[in-house]
Amino acid sequence: MFRRQESATSDDKPEVSSSDDTTDGNHKSQGKGRPTPKRRDAEAARKGKVAAPKDRKQARARMREERLKERERVAIALKTGDERHYPARDQGKARRIARNWIDGRRNVGEIFWPLVITALVLLVVPVPRLQQMSTILLLGFYAFVVTDTAWSLFGLRRLLHEYVPDSGERRGALPYAFGRSLQSRKRRRPSPIVERGWTKQLRLGEVKADQTKAPQRD
Repeated sequence: MFRRQESATSDDKPEVSSSDDTTDGNHKSQGKGRPTPKRRDAEAARKGKVAAPKDRKQARARMREERLKERERVAIALKTGDERHYPARDQGKARRIARNWIDGRRNVGEIFWPLVITALVLLVVPVPRLQQMSTILLLGFYAFVVTDTAWSLFGLRRLLHEYVPDSGERRGALPYAFGRSLQSRKRRRPSPIVERGWTKQLRLGEVKADQTKAPQRD
């Protein structure tokens, strides 16, 4: 009788252990759920990740490097006309139309700073006649600049209302154009993409305001 119980007990044990082994195997296979990556692929993925900076000095160096790259990208864009990398102040349809309007005409304000500096130098010279002439010249030039700029901005304002219905997008375009009109053509950034005479062609209906480049002349 005891022998039968022992044999029965001994017969039950292997069955329990086999089921445990099966359960453990299932847990292992379910826990993994995906094939083990190859060593070569794992190393390539690890090299592709950018290591986090170890200290503040390294973080600042990385930030300076990123800012330098961004400045270079923006400088190149301002010269080549790539609007994707323009600063926020130069982006948008209204700002592009304002730039083309100013670049497509001859502005009296382009010689504003050279003439003002010359007049101020003459005012320092201790010759009453030169001082009087420079003062008259300076006042006359101011009046000429104001008249030309007012005429230009009045036409630009009508053009913006026609092509840019959103008042929020038009905001700041006129002061932006005024500041650009006081710069020499070579120093303007973004660089001009239309030739002189484009504004006159626009008034005659030969070109459209929303185009990015002036038509090629024969």
